[in-house]
Amino acid sequence: LDWFPPDAPDSTKNYARQGIAAAKAGLPYNLDNWGGYPAARSRLLQAAQGADVNLVVVTGDSHNGWAFDLAEDNKPVGVEFGGHSVTSNGLEAATRGTDPASIARALVMASKELRWADTSNRGYMHLSLTPEAATNEWVFMDTVKTLSSATKPGHRMKVRPGRKVLEAA
Repeated sequence: LDWFPPDAPDSTKNYARQGIAAAKAGLPYNLDNWGGYPAARSRLLQAAQGADVNLVVVTGDSHNGWAFDLAEDNKPVGVEFGGHSVTSNGLEAATRGTDPASIARALVMASKELRWADTSNRGYMHLSLTPEAATNEWVFMDTVKTLSSATKPGHRMKVRPGRKVLEAA
């Protein structure tokens, strides 16, 4: 828990401890996403492998931006683009007093599938599908505290047909 400053609230530290304990027990921290349904997730990924499709999964509702390489039996299956929220708080609400970039780096380092994460910006995704690639851009709002449509630099990743893994765009 070295992500947190010494004066971080106990609620913040306990949130992280719960996640760590769940991971050590082999349980997903969030039973409300597809990590909470491992058998169904495995069936879907196996079906995609069997059909040899270019699987692109678009998800949301975690209020954070994510990019995953999806694998089944240690073989690439496809990619997942997870969208953040325009205004609702994400992980930063539960980890107040911490550096969001440090948390995002630690999450990516701790996961074999997570390739990128943003745990503090608000915004939306723009997904472009062409014969050359599926390219996703996470667009970050400049602010959500005042009425504005201004954006700031976000992040882009893509997957090319047949590759089944993410790369920078």
